[in-house]
Amino acid sequence: MNIKVLLDNTAKSGFESVHGFSLLIEADKKILFDLGPNELFRKNAAKLGEDLTDVETVVLSHGHWDHGDGLAYLNGKQLILHPDSFTRRSGKINGTNVGLSFSREDIQKDYEILECKEPYWISGSIVFLGEIPRENDFESKDTSFVLSDGSSDFVLDDSAIVIKSDKGLVVISGCAHSGICNTVSYAQKVCNTEQVYAVLGGFHLRKLDQVTQKTIEFLCQQKVELVGPTHCTGFKVRDEFKKHLSVLDLNAGDQIEL
Repeated sequence: MNIKVLLDNTAKSGFESVHGFSLLIEADKKILFDLGPNELFRKNAAKLGEDLTDVETVVLSHGHWDHGDGLAYLNGKQLILHPDSFTRRSGKINGTNVGLSFSREDIQKDYEILECKEPYWISGSIVFLGEIPRENDFESKDTSFVLSDGSSDFVLDDSAIVIKSDKGLVVISGCAHSGICNTVSYAQKVCNTEQVYAVLGGFHLRKLDQVTQKTIEFLCQQKVELVGPTHCTGFKVRDEFKKHLSVLDLNAGDQIEL
């Protein structure tokens, strides 16, 4: 499979970076996973020789602006997401909107929406996980977001995709608000295999703490061969990962073959 990083918080020379995330994935089907906050995913795609006309399906990992506001710069595609992705939400501290900048009704004008809480097989090898069970005792216990009624928002719409390959599962997250270990565990259950080859995307780990250490221990226990922490994964965390795992340094403009 081929994966092109269209957007991330960092970029290689000649490409643009932004606080956001977007991947173009080509396996037995070509899909766009997240679109970042604006039109930059299209600009970087063009630099990689991609005009996105051959992409039939867009997958949104969760309803946050830095992953989904780029939807305004594309149309005519199937859009797969969790039904709670359009939830109104904001930051606890400053009250700034962190949700999508448009409603379900707005997006329905330009996309064929498929809302999934349960796992949905996009193709023979690619599955959208839907709502991810949060079963371990160390992830997704705190949140910095609130819903419109003032209650805590644990981003239950946070999902991921999994690609089955000959080497094992490739698990791709947007921000892993569900917890990257919970995500990997659910991927193993849905795909009925323990073999995980690679885990890529935002891990939502910003500091060296107990959660980070337990995450590293878990990924090592699962014998994950490659990790590619991006976006919301702190650089000190990435350095710690490198002490224990084989780490891909991914930036906007990068291409990888798995």
